[in-house]
Amino acid sequence: MKKYLKKRYKTYGSAVIGLLIGFIVVTFLFDKPDYKSAMIAVLIGLMIGELIVFSRWSKDQKKKENF
Repeated sequence: MKKYLKKRYKTYGSAVIGLLIGFIVVTFLFDKPDYKSAMIAVLIGLMIGELIVFSRWSKDQKKKENF
């Protein structure tokens, strides 16, 4: 887990892309976005970004175990 956290700060790009996806989704779903929809966008984006980062990290760990 310590290795994951060290690598995490290098992969903020994935989290930012996830946030952008979240804001795009909320923009298309709601005509007049408000604070509630903004919070939903942030949560969706953070979940997407974290899933991307975690999946890359787990793939790297599997590759290291196979060697």
